[in-house]
Amino acid sequence: MERLSIVSSPNSGRRLLEDIKKELENIRIDANVIFLFSTTSASSMVNKLIDVLSQKFPCAQMAGCTVEGYMTRDAIWTRGAAIMLIDTDRINIRHSSGKTTEKAFSLLNKRIKARKKVVIFPMVYVPNRLNVIKLIGYDRYYYAKYQRAKSVEEKKAILRDYSKILESKMIYPANKALRYLDGEVAGVNLVPLSAGYRTPTLYLNFKEYHRCCIGLGISGRVNMYYHDVFPERGKDFDETLEILRGYFGRVEVVKATFSDIAIGEVNGKNVVDFLKEKTRISEINEKTLRDEKLKKGGLPMVSPYALGFVSRDTNGCSALGLQPYPIKIYPSIFDLSKFHEKCIFIEEIFKRGIHEFYGLFDMAESVDSFKFFVL
Repeated sequence: MERLSIVSSPNSGRRLLEDIKKELENIRIDANVIFLFSTTSASSMVNKLIDVLSQKFPCAQMAGCTVEGYMTRDAIWTRGAAIMLIDTDRINIRHSSGKTTEKAFSLLNKRIKARKKVVIFPMVYVPNRLNVIKLIGYDRYYYAKYQRAKSVEEKKAILRDYSKILESKMIYPANKALRYLDGEVAGVNLVPLSAGYRTPTLYLNFKEYHRCCIGLGISGRVNMYYHDVFPERGKDFDETLEILRGYFGRVEVVKATFSDIAIGEVNGKNVVDFLKEKTRISEINEKTLRDEKLKKGGLPMVSPYALGFVSRDTNGCSALGLQPYPIKIYPSIFDLSKFHEKCIFIEEIFKRGIHEFYGLFDMAESVDSFKFFVL
C-alpha cells in the first residue's frame, strides 16, 4: 500500500534545518521517492537539508526544484521548504540534458518508459556572470547584422541563427519540448519571478543541477488535469482578439518580426524601445543588470505588459511578458514558428484576477487519494 507524508517549515537558516530534522524524527514510512521544493530563503541550507535526507533515506530516488512558494493545509508560504516523502513502487525518476531542446527531451523520452510523465525543467535558465556577458555580446552582434539585413527573410534567417544561441545557453521553449515526449505529459516549466545568476536550481538524487530536465515516469492509474487561466480561443484571429478585449485592460494590435525564439522588432522598433514608448518605463542598464539585479537575485522576470501571440493552428493566445532589459533582440520562452506575425500588446490585468485559478481545484475528482497541484 502506498503511503505519503509531507514535512515543511516556513523558516530559514538553521531554524529551517532544525524544524525539518524534528519532523523527520516522527516519520514512520520508509520513503523511496522524495520531492524537495525550496524557496530562495532556504538557499543557504539546501545542501545541508539534502544531506539530512540522504542519510535518512539513502536508497530513495529524489527530485525537486526551487519554487516561489508552496501551500500547506493551513497557509501559503513564500519562505522555507516543503518535502514530500512517498513509499511507492510506481514512480521512476530519470534525467537528461543537452544544448538543444530536441536532444535533451528526446533523450529523456527514451529514458522514461512509462506513458504518463511529469517533466521538471527550467524554461528559462540564467547562467553565471561570464555567460550573461557573453549573451549580451551575442545580442549586440546579431542585432548589428539584423539592422544591415535587406529583406524580412534575411532578418528572419539572422533571428533563427540567434535562436540557436539562446536555446543552447538559456531557453528550453515549453511548446517545443513537448513535441519530443510521448504519452500523457504534465510539464513543470520553471521561470523564477526574480532571477539571479545560475537560477533556477533543480534537485536530483541528492545533488544540485541547473540546466537539465528531470522526468518522472508514473505507472498505473493517475489522473492529470490542466486548467488554462487564459481566455477561450476564437474561430480566427479577429474573434480571439475580441475575446481578449473582454479580459485585459489594454489591447492593441501590432506587427512583429520574429523567428523561432527571437523577436527582432515590433512596429518597426526593437522590443525594448517599443515597450518604453508605450509605457514610459525606464530601461535597466547593463551594469545594473549584471552587478546589482542578478548578483542579488532581484532581476524581475514577470511583467504587467506582454505580447499576445495567436496560434495559426488553434487560434489560442500565448502571452510573453516584456521587461526593459538592456538587449536588442528579445527572447521568447516559447517557439513562435506557428504564430501570426500580427500580435497583440496587452496590459496583463485579468478582469477576474486570482479567481481564474479556482477552476483547477474544482476539476480534481473527489476521491480519497493524493492530489498534487502546480500553479
